[in-house]
Amino acid sequence: MRTYLFAFLAAVSLQANAEPNFTKDIAGGSDHPLVHRYEGSMLYMYGGENLGQARIVDIDAGKPALHKVEGKVANRFYWGPKGRSALEVFRNYQQALTGAGFKILYSCETDQCEKAKVQNLVQELPREANWKSFDPHVSSIFNSANQPRFHWVTAARPGPGGNTYVTVGLSDHSDYQRVRQFVQIIEPAVLEGGKVTVDTRAIQEGLQRDGKIALYGVTFDTNQAVIREQSAEQLAQMAKALQSQPKMKVFIVGHTDDQGEFEANLALSQKRAQAVAEALAGKYGIPANRMTARGVANLAPVANNASDEGRAKNRRVELVVR
Repeated sequence: MRTYLFAFLAAVSLQANAEPNFTKDIAGGSDHPLVHRYEGSMLYMYGGENLGQARIVDIDAGKPALHKVEGKVANRFYWGPKGRSALEVFRNYQQALTGAGFKILYSCETDQCEKAKVQNLVQELPREANWKSFDPHVSSIFNSANQPRFHWVTAARPGPGGNTYVTVGLSDHSDYQRVRQFVQIIEPAVLEGGKVTVDTRAIQEGLQRDGKIALYGVTFDTNQAVIREQSAEQLAQMAKALQSQPKMKVFIVGHTDDQGEFEANLALSQKRAQAVAEALAGKYGIPANRMTARGVANLAPVANNASDEGRAKNRRVELVVR
């Protein structure tokens, strides 16, 4: 057993120290459309999440600090072309970002980074990132305070759905004479709702306990009052709850986020509430006189509309006892 363990550890060590293949990109990977690689670099790893959290470097009380952001996360790790300096690669990323309208939130080059101990601050970020496959070369890119010729930049660009963030971290690999490049892009992401259905019992209990319940299992086509097919199960559960209380009358209330003009959202929320009432009456036999449809646009938010997550919580249908 001991002999096998030593052999296994030796194999892992050899794999960790084996020189990467610099001649071709990893299969299935490509540059992110927003941030292309430094010319001549090789894509070694990639990954991401449709909706995830990441940490970026920003300034807090005059010092670099990590702040958590949420969105669609894309991760890339590149090996630079042989002989190119970290400073040259870094300057190109800075130029590309500012040229694309990004504002630099934090940036440091080797001496400044060392003084501010930025490597210690960010050393876990490559390991925290989501990758299709993981390699020890990535885990060591910022794993101490003395990686040679370390550089860092975090930039942001506002947009209609929120901020897009780009992080680029670089360090030299002296043995390979190549620059390691960690690139992370966090874009605004809209939560795909309607994936959780509230069952009949929960609806009954909510109405009895609170006089209302918010339902996220009823979803609509964008900017329309057309109920999506995936809402059928939630509508069925709503109908069962109302059938179990035949004397109960309810408001069906449509809510939107704050995106767009208020009057348009008010009209849309009314149409959506009416569509739900009509579906419950027409398909499930709930008497129409038991339901009153009302739309209130964004007048009753349950979360801050400044974030994608908050806006997703505000887009909902509520049953309210009347």
